[in-house]
Amino acid sequence: MSENQKQLDLDSVKPMQSSGLDINLDEFHGKQVNIEGVEVMQVPSKFTPLIEGTDQHQKQWALKVYSEVVTSAGEGEERIDFRASELFNLIQDKQGNLVGFPTNENSNLMQFAKDLRIKEPDKKSSLKELISEIKEKQASIKAYEKNGRTYLKFKY
Repeated sequence: MSENQKQLDLDSVKPMQSSGLDINLDEFHGKQVNIEGVEVMQVPSKFTPLIEGTDQHQKQWALKVYSEVVTSAGEGEERIDFRASELFNLIQDKQGNLVGFPTNENSNLMQFAKDLRIKEPDKKSSLKELISEIKEKQASIKAYEKNGRTYLKFKY
């Protein structure tokens, strides 16, 4: 035992309210929210091919959809905004170039689009057209637990 452990009287350690965030994100489960933004981005992935001559993977193209802010904690520079968000993988070629979006009815993106009541999302002429329709919609929030933390995404 270290010197600090020998001197520590565990009977004297009492329960206290922590100074951490006191926000219950579960209360937003099922809430309808406006979709605030949709953007195309690249994210790290361990499932994409390796970059030639390295041990690093290509980044994965994804469509990020996020809601309006549902609650905030703190103020000024310390402010933290909470919103639902979701990443949908897009289709890229072996060189990592963005070439399309999935239209399989079982893909998460198509299930989400159908839940938003977008008519024939698999028949859109371009990703730009699909994005413009997603931006105009409302979606339901799903609160879920992962590794002891609560996250917000969309129900679909």
